[in-house]
Amino acid sequence: MTTIYLMTPGATFKVHGNYLKVYEEQEQRICVPIRNISQFINIGNIHLPKELIKIIKLSEIPVLYLTESSEYMGRLENPEQVQAKYLTYQQRRARDVEANYATAGSMVWARIHNQHTCLQIWTQYYADYTTERALNYLTLLMDNLPLAPSLNDLHEFVEEADKFYYNAITSLLSFHNHCPRTTVKQFNTLFNLGNQLLHQYIYTHLITAGLHPNYPIFHNGADYELPLAWDFVAEFQAPIVHDLVLNFVRNLPSLNGNGKKPRTVMQKFLQSWEGKLKTFVLHPLAGEVSYRQCIQLQVQEYVASLLGGVEYYRPLAFKFHPNHSSFANNTQTQKPALTLVK
Repeated sequence: MTTIYLMTPGATFKVHGNYLKVYEEQEQRICVPIRNISQFINIGNIHLPKELIKIIKLSEIPVLYLTESSEYMGRLENPEQVQAKYLTYQQRRARDVEANYATAGSMVWARIHNQHTCLQIWTQYYADYTTERALNYLTLLMDNLPLAPSLNDLHEFVEEADKFYYNAITSLLSFHNHCPRTTVKQFNTLFNLGNQLLHQYIYTHLITAGLHPNYPIFHNGADYELPLAWDFVAEFQAPIVHDLVLNFVRNLPSLNGNGKKPRTVMQKFLQSWEGKLKTFVLHPLAGEVSYRQCIQLQVQEYVASLLGGVEYYRPLAFKFHPNHSSFANNTQTQKPALTLVK
């Protein structure tokens, strides 16, 4: 399945039989069977003709609109109208305070754990007081997490963890940024884009799995768009988005390479994003799988927990192997540096 990224003003579209063709400056850039399109990511509100929108709606292809700075704008479809297969089970779980708290607690622990693992990997290259303090504080929070008696307390743990963790990420970015023209605003755009792409990818898996995205575990539906997807983002954000941005920034001066060059940093980042999703990790149940497959497995794990197929939801949590660094380098296919905590 193909994701179509739209970001060039003036692009034109033609539907020829069962194929979609995209042209830029009268040159054909994309030709793909419509049935093979999984989603559209529209960056900068590129105009879509009515004929194409009609086909998109009939084919039920998700379309995400982002600003040029990667902020969320909206969707073509209305997720609220989703006919979710397991909606009744989700509603029942929402009323089960104890079970919902247990699932939220495991997700929060995995979020902090994966933040800690990300810092462990990147401090192999550079460490300072900020990164060491963050590592120590995240360890303390993980140890004390069982003391959090409610969802509100879990939110406080997340806020405290993020405060120290993102200070450490900022420090690492400053060290690895060898391109003086790259600004903090550009960093934030990359983080926003990575988060939105991850959220969108998880959202499509939730729909496919028969889950309603507006029945969250941890994130508040009043503050987050499609909050169940953000629940899963919490587990994958550090190993996928943050590691990708750090690696991208570290290699930014040498990304030109040889051959045909992408025209913008955004295009380069989208190529790196697609490569990151193909990176393999070791899953305790499925063995060596890509991040794409891993996301699907975690969604299936949650469905199984709703249906009673497993006793409790087992979150994504990576182990750190100090002799390997492939987690921070997705440009080559290597033996995975990380395995999931069983």
